[in-house]
Amino acid sequence: MEHIAIEWKTESSESKTEQVSPDGRWHLDTKVERDGVRRATLVNYDVLCSPIGMGGSQLECWRDFVDHCERLSAKLEKVKAEAAAILAGLENDKTEEQK
Repeated sequence: MEHIAIEWKTESSESKTEQVSPDGRWHLDTKVERDGVRRATLVNYDVLCSPIGMGGSQLECWRDFVDHCERLSAKLEKVKAEAAAILAGLENDKTEEQK
């Protein structure tokens, strides 16, 4: 059987870094594509899920849904405050570097 060589053409190439906070809540994925474009995605696992409502009746489902919304709202406020503090620190560090 004759060996056939394939000349590969690279359609895409990227470098990817996945970072996770020690508590596993924050995930930062960074990709640098072949054209040099950098893309980063930040996710907090505490607020990934949408509220749901479950129960034995439609009324119970709506009550449960509203309760889940309240709890998610509280989580969002906490995560937002934490993210804002981290952002302020990063912006302060950048300002200090420019001096």
